[in-house]
Amino acid sequence: MDKKPIKDFDVLLKGQLTVNLPITITMVVVFFGLAEFTDFSFFRNVSISFILGWISWGFLVRNWILWAKKNDVSDERLLKIGKPGLVVWSIHTIETVTKKNKYPWI
Repeated sequence: MDKKPIKDFDVLLKGQLTVNLPITITMVVVFFGLAEFTDFSFFRNVSISFILGWISWGFLVRNWILWAKKNDVSDERLLKIGKPGLVVWSIHTIETVTKKNKYPWI
């Protein structure tokens, strides 16, 4: 039985729900947690939240890219879908995962 090709909307939705939503929640919770329980400055709270969000993105976007590749989504198509959805920014990110089998940190 042949697999149906996956729709662009499904790829984007999966990226939003498995990458962007968890990162946003992580950053907001960390920011307000630090604001509530520490005496750090606003800038320090934002910086720590951003750094933890970036680290989370590296792990989560890799899982999304591998899921897309398993569903026969080409690198170019993944970039075309992920860039406007703010999930990935360059083909380099996708190739780091697919060709080099590494986590994309930048």
